[in-house]
Amino acid sequence: MTYSPAVESRLSKPQVHKFAESIAQQLSFTAGDDIHALIERMGGVVQIEDTLLTDPEHTGSLYVEGPSKFRIVVPSHTSPERDRFTVAHELGHYVLHYLWAKKKNPALPDRVVAFRRGSERIEWEANWFAAAFLMPEASFRSVYEEKGGDIRSVADNFLVSTAAAEVRAKGLGLIN
Repeated sequence: MTYSPAVESRLSKPQVHKFAESIAQQLSFTAGDDIHALIERMGGVVQIEDTLLTDPEHTGSLYVEGPSKFRIVVPSHTSPERDRFTVAHELGHYVLHYLWAKKKNPALPDRVVAFRRGSERIEWEANWFAAAFLMPEASFRSVYEEKGGDIRSVADNFLVSTAAAEVRAKGLGLIN
């Protein structure tokens, strides 16, 4: 079976953030919700693979078979917080680079693949999506203030890594 590579959306960072927050609202997804259950509700499956020896750089991938039929692969050697962001990142690929792209151009192939590697724009877009999906701006600002800027506590609230929470705080201008 062959897969076509996912295609970037070319949306701006603010557009991706707004889109991700809108998708989270439409799916009734909030901080602390089970993202694996959400993926299953959408027709997908999250698969954990031991890639440490075979491909240590592999940090996630998405395989789309068609509408409401997709598989997200996460490595077995990463933390639950990292995995949560990876699943949201791959969900970003599915929503932005498959569902939205297919709506704009129905001629795009049904079978699509995206690998979480490199620093191409398509990866930026999926990262922007994941950050806003898991840590919506208004909620993040509120929790950040409530926790006195303690990034570990903020990360714990959103069930993400401290690195993800720190990047989000920097992106929102809360820290330098």
